[in-house]
Amino acid sequence: MPRCDHVVFRVADLERSLAFYLRLLPARLVSRRQHADRWRSEIATLEPDGQPDFRIVLIMPRRARWILKLFHALVPRQTRSHEHVGFACATRAELERRVELARALGARIETPPTKLEGREGWVFEVLDPDRNALEWTFGSVHD
Repeated sequence: MPRCDHVVFRVADLERSLAFYLRLLPARLVSRRQHADRWRSEIATLEPDGQPDFRIVLIMPRRARWILKLFHALVPRQTRSHEHVGFACATRAELERRVELARALGARIETPPTKLEGREGWVFEVLDPDRNALEWTFGSVHD
């Protein structure tokens, strides 16, 4: 079975998104460059701490940036999709640390820490500045 090695999100403000991801995950910036496409996109690649084989790629199209900001502001996330990137926590305390950090960053909490009915699992979901979802889980979640 192939393994998941990256996720890509379009963002409206690359600086804002980088500050959010670098602090919340935490992660390190692997690369940042201008792409030669017609949108003059700027691309940043992040590596979450402890996951050397996984990348988060953030793409900001400079020429159509205002359209993207408008789209994210007006279209509810659930209407766009239920896409998200998920992170499994080794302990419930680790999940709670993510909750505290998200609150300190002023991030929008989409799903507060919730015990899943009929399972020994917990889920927590937060939205990045562009309303892309990040989910942290602990325990038995995807049975």
